[in-house]
Amino acid sequence: MSAVGRLLACVGRIGPVARGRVLLARGTEPASRAHGGDRGTPVHRWYIAGFFGDHADLIRGRVLEFQDPAYARRFGGERTDRIDVLNLEPNAHATIVADLCGPNAVPSDGFDCIICIHTLHVVLDDATFMRELFRILAPGGTLLVAVPATSAVDPGWNEYRRYTTLGLRRLLETVFAPEAVSVTSLGNSLTAAAEMRGLAADELTSRDLSPNDPQFPVTVCAVATKPVE
Repeated sequence: MSAVGRLLACVGRIGPVARGRVLLARGTEPASRAHGGDRGTPVHRWYIAGFFGDHADLIRGRVLEFQDPAYARRFGGERTDRIDVLNLEPNAHATIVADLCGPNAVPSDGFDCIICIHTLHVVLDDATFMRELFRILAPGGTLLVAVPATSAVDPGWNEYRRYTTLGLRRLLETVFAPEAVSVTSLGNSLTAAAEMRGLAADELTSRDLSPNDPQFPVTVCAVATKPVE
């Protein structure tokens, strides 16, 4: 066993946080190529869960989520009347199969809440996509968004971009009034490094995760409300 291997074996007996500190500094190979999901909860998912926990009361009525209904079910609970799942292709969860960047039959003003998690960065024409989200959102309804800011590229997806807080705000403000948009940066230099290295949130402490430094966002989240006509 190499010296590094012996050190990791020793640290592994101490605990996941100590092991994480070693993995942050070890060579060029990441601890995970699955965003830490094979090690525990990915760092960006820890932040997203916290954001949705803070805004759970907005997940109500008829809710739309993309690909699967995990967050709508987890945070909407009994406030939801119906949960729809939109996907480009049929899958086990999809109730609506459509492309919001092209002609589609999704009705206007139909959803009280739209949950859009890590979707905008895989949409080539995010401006058209945003206009469609606004169209299908009911008056008084809420769009909840989470996008990656610091993240490894996932080879399983066609990813086109990462977002800053300013970038997400400007995109939202193409259709929503500026005063109806609230954007939040989540992360700091340590957790951004951990995200890139493939550590899991379980390998960090709450003191590591809690501070937010806008210069080093891991994920950027936003709330946008459509006006009541």
